[in-house]
Amino acid sequence: MESRVKSLRLHPQLIEENHRLRVSIKNLQDIHRERLAALLGNVTKREILFDASSHGKQRSSVEAALADISRMLIEAQEHERTRIARELHDDINQRLALLTIRIEQARQDLIGSSPCEVDHRMCELKRQVTAIAVDLNRIADDLHSSSLEYLGFLPAVRKLAEELGKRQGMQIEIKNDGVRSALPAEISLCLFRVVQEALHNAARHSGTKRVEVRLQKIKDQIHLTLSDSGKGFDVAATASGQGLGLASMRERIRLVNGKIVIQSEPAVGTCIQAWVPLPAIVVPLIANC
Repeated sequence: MESRVKSLRLHPQLIEENHRLRVSIKNLQDIHRERLAALLGNVTKREILFDASSHGKQRSSVEAALADISRMLIEAQEHERTRIARELHDDINQRLALLTIRIEQARQDLIGSSPCEVDHRMCELKRQVTAIAVDLNRIADDLHSSSLEYLGFLPAVRKLAEELGKRQGMQIEIKNDGVRSALPAEISLCLFRVVQEALHNAARHSGTKRVEVRLQKIKDQIHLTLSDSGKGFDVAATASGQGLGLASMRERIRLVNGKIVIQSEPAVGTCIQAWVPLPAIVVPLIANC
């Protein structure tokens, strides 16, 4: 009986301790959510939002170091893509072209003295080698778009859409409202890679036959929208899995101080929107002569 009375007296203390523990756990969960949101953007079941431009507070030294490392990684990746693209074009592609010529010459030499089957086989070999050369050119363009470098942003996006549309049997419509082809290199590359990743994702996963890409110049920023009415996906599940495609888009947008929203819903479709600020153009003053 006495022990029972003692336990009853301790009961309020246990309740108070339990309450403090619950408060501590809730505080830790709130801190965890804040850190996760800062790293990945705000994630819900239907949307990912990452806004580098809204982080008004000064970054810590650790965050700055991580940003520098991320920038160097992306720059190294782009240099490597350029090197591989040049090697594919200048070495392997030339060797394949020479091999094609030799096969054609052998076919002509053997026509008069060999059965038709030999000729048929040689033609088939030529067709296969030509197809390999076409695929290698496509891989090289995916690694480093020469059209982006020499033609500019808009022609490169249109070329990408045309070639991918033909390969995948998709209609990719490009709409432009005031965006110039000549953009700063880092912005041009960022937006091109976002479009490239989004279109490849749509071709692989959405099941859609039509994608719309809209570019708008709004005041001092570029607004990019990619939308389709395909299968859609569970945004939260994909974000928790840390898909490299979504992470790459977020990181590229972060490096140009932009904002990206990825919205999707199963059986409804996907919409990706990005806002990238344009740097101010300094007009030099002309002294009166």
